[in-house]
Amino acid sequence: MVVALLCSSSQTAQAETVLSSDSRGSAVCGTVEAELTQVGIEISTREGDETSRRARRRAFAGESVDALVVCRGRRVEVYYPDGSPLGVQAFTVSAKDDPGGTAIDVSERIRSERFVADVPIPSPYTPRNWWLGLGADVAFSPGSIAPIPFISVDLGYRFHRRWSIEAIASIQANVRTIRLEGLETRVRLDQYGGGLSYHPLALPRVDLALGARATAVRVGVRGTSNAEEPALVGQRDAAWVAFPAAKLTMRFALTRMLWLRVQGEFGAIVPRAVVSTDSEELGSVGGFAAQTGIALEVHFE
Repeated sequence: MVVALLCSSSQTAQAETVLSSDSRGSAVCGTVEAELTQVGIEISTREGDETSRRARRRAFAGESVDALVVCRGRRVEVYYPDGSPLGVQAFTVSAKDDPGGTAIDVSERIRSERFVADVPIPSPYTPRNWWLGLGADVAFSPGSIAPIPFISVDLGYRFHRRWSIEAIASIQANVRTIRLEGLETRVRLDQYGGGLSYHPLALPRVDLALGARATAVRVGVRGTSNAEEPALVGQRDAAWVAFPAAKLTMRFALTRMLWLRVQGEFGAIVPRAVVSTDSEELGSVGGFAAQTGIALEVHFE
């Protein structure tokens, strides 16, 4: 049986502190309750059978909770709200042989940080958060030119907890060569553009982003001369097309500054770009297009 104690502070309007305990930690949470009562925090109780994760999710579902105390055995964990569903762990105390002293330490720190000083707790992501990414992508599109590998570099700026922008440059990793009846044509596609993303899920080590991006794609073609037909001379040509796409991105923290990014993009290359001789089409890109990739990002302020 887990006993959850809900108490509100008269010192901070609508502020609440939640205490959640299992059967082994009920004595420790009881002393914490007594200490909070002595400093003027009114206490009401709530009973339920819930795990630590569920207690965190339920506690921080409302905006009035300033702290959550979880007593599991002789271990006391304290969480503060940071805008995420589970809050952020503020500190941990081991009760060991002095539950009374532990209760004093926990209650005094909560009171000073949450109810008196109201010390701000940084969210997993803060505004003005920059990142620099380096990765590898593969683009797919109907026609005989794709798949096309790219080396990508991007610079991003998180101007709000939920919003970010980025600049993108993707350079084709190798020249695509098309051979047909003695003819050889080399095709190269490079992308330059930017994107806007919304971050609905922002946890300390996981980030989900939904966004839109648009790049200008330079399709460069270089034909070679034909040994069998000396009259055919190789030519160079280039055209610019657009690649608008919807984007899904997942980021995972490897360290505080280093993140792994996996992404997928779905859109269209318009207008359709065709590589051809005077009489025959050699390949094309256009219509539906998709791109997927992986990258490492360095995050900094």
